[in-house]
Amino acid sequence: MKRIIILCMVLSMVLSLGAQTQINASFAQSKFIKASGKKIESKGTVLYQSPETLKMNYTQPAGDYFIIEGNTLKLNMNGKKSTVDVTKNATMKVQKNILLNCIKGNYKQVATDNDAECSVKENGGNRVVTLTAKKAAARGYSKITITYRKSDNMVTDMLLEEFNGNTTHYTFSNISFKK
Repeated sequence: MKRIIILCMVLSMVLSLGAQTQINASFAQSKFIKASGKKIESKGTVLYQSPETLKMNYTQPAGDYFIIEGNTLKLNMNGKKSTVDVTKNATMKVQKNILLNCIKGNYKQVATDNDAECSVKENGGNRVVTLTAKKAAARGYSKITITYRKSDNMVTDMLLEEFNGNTTHYTFSNISFKK
C-alpha cells in the first residue's frame, strides 16, 4: 500500500504542468527502509496524457507498472497485478485527488488536503517546495521536498520522508512535454 501511495505522489509531483496535454520523463528511485537498513533502487519512465491518464513503467524491476485511467488504477508490483476502482476505495480516491491537484500545479491544495505547512524558496533556476506535516500520524509523509525548474515548472527532484523514517528519493530527467 505504501508503494502505491508513493507512486501516486511521485506521479503527481512529476506532472505538475496541468496545461500540458502530454508529459514524458525518465525517473530513478532510491528507497531506504529504516527498519532493515535496506536500500532499493528502481528506474523507469512516466507518461501523462490529459486529462486523466498516467503511466509509470518500470525498467528496473522490469515489468512493474502503475497506471491511472480515469477512475481506474492498474498495478503490477513485483508480479502482483491488481485493478482498483477509486470510486470504491477511499484511500486511492484521496491519492487521485492529490495527483490531479499537483498536475494542475496546485501544491498548496495538496498541503491543505494533507494538513501540511507549505514553504517555497528560490534556489538559482529552481523553486524548492517543502510540505511539512503539522502533526505526526501512523501513516503518510512527515515531509515532502520537491524541486521544480522555474523555466517550465517541471519537477527534477523529490524526496518523500515517512513518519516511520523510511525515505524515497526520485530524480527526473529527459523531461519533454507538448501542448
